[in-house]
Amino acid sequence: MNRSAGRRTRLDSRLNSLRTPLFLLDASRTVVFFNQGCEQVLEWPAEEILGQTCDYAVDTDPEECESVCNLLCPPPEVFQNTRSEVPRFLLTRSGKTIPCVVRYTPLVDEQNRTRLVLGIIDRIEEPHKLPSASASQQLHVELAALRLSLRNRFRFSTVIARNAVMQRVLRQLELAAHSREPVHFQGEPGTGKEHLARALHFESEQRRKIFVPLNCQKLPPRELKQTVKKIFEKDLDESMPLEPGVLYLAQIDHLSRDVQEIILENIQPQRQTETVRLMTACSCSLNELFEQEKLLPDFYYLITTLQIHIPSLRERKEDLELLAQHYLENENRYQQKQVSGFAPGVLSQFHDYYWPANLDELSQIIQAAFQATTETVITRDSLPLRLMSGMDARSLGPALPPLIKPLEQTLQQVETEQILQALEQAKQNRTEAARLLGLTRAKLYRRIEALGIPLDEDS
Repeated sequence: MNRSAGRRTRLDSRLNSLRTPLFLLDASRTVVFFNQGCEQVLEWPAEEILGQTCDYAVDTDPEECESVCNLLCPPPEVFQNTRSEVPRFLLTRSGKTIPCVVRYTPLVDEQNRTRLVLGIIDRIEEPHKLPSASASQQLHVELAALRLSLRNRFRFSTVIARNAVMQRVLRQLELAAHSREPVHFQGEPGTGKEHLARALHFESEQRRKIFVPLNCQKLPPRELKQTVKKIFEKDLDESMPLEPGVLYLAQIDHLSRDVQEIILENIQPQRQTETVRLMTACSCSLNELFEQEKLLPDFYYLITTLQIHIPSLRERKEDLELLAQHYLENENRYQQKQVSGFAPGVLSQFHDYYWPANLDELSQIIQAAFQATTETVITRDSLPLRLMSGMDARSLGPALPPLIKPLEQTLQQVETEQILQALEQAKQNRTEAARLLGLTRAKLYRRIEALGIPLDEDS
């Protein structure tokens, strides 16, 4: 017994000392072995990685061991006894990106159940020689590559942006991160205006202060006014123990003029030491609000310092699949259930859909499909009914435009129908019919004659 234990100890020691990076996960995706080869490549000591749980989700923060573990996570199919060779972009603790191939081998027990997964990392010196991944894994690889690239270029790795218009949005956010000027976000409902505002805040020098979102449409006017006043007060009470860094006002088309005045009293463009930064958002045109006198002139000029237009999901077809994968991997976080991607045909359905509620709707569809699927991919059967119903409605095509008739003809037709209905209700009693129509008996006779309405002479 002691001899056997000694042999296992020597085997552990040999595996641990190998330069080849290898690691082991148990059936619950917990890291149970992380050798010196992994430590050298990823720059993380084993004691900080062991015991961590891996989720099939992309993270790009090099200072968090969760990011390293998630990038090591095998596709869910591996835990169903399927070997897999996956191209990956791993992240070191110092922030370097390493192109590699991770080879996953399930280790099974007597009942053929996966007990452990062995992962071996093989570095690739030339990234363009990375092997191709399966269809369900390719988006995971592309999402990781894009987020790492965006982190290096713009620092905004949580914003999925391959689309040219969204790349312009990222450049605007990058400029805005270096100032404290007010920023206005404009776009359709559900396009992610608040998410972008938060991303901007957390990349600015105000990041250690809190982000305060207020919805001008949902909050009662009095409560909104009191909250805004409190944000600008120097002596904050217990209800707001942390110092506000950003005041984010959504739906400013519902912002009253007296609250606009309070903001103007506390935020002046010429001052360079503002303690609270103003960010606003709405779905309608600021110019129209100004013309309708819903915005004070000074407030209008204040919030138009930097305007960022966010495209609808329909205008971001290049981003649709990566956004779907991003939302899917967010569902994987901290869940025992893991889903790797999408079955054939699902993404083409996404491309055919109109997405009237934009990113919010996509996120909700993915969440519902994740909960419904019993497989390691999202199937067409797991898509919620509201998506299928919406696609059926779209397949019918747009409604035909109403036929425009000459106005005189239409008015005569309506008048004739009303007179006939009144006569029918009055059982052909013309005096009663005139009363129902609000006419004198003589005027009713004149209209009947002018319209050529045939009448029963006995009535």
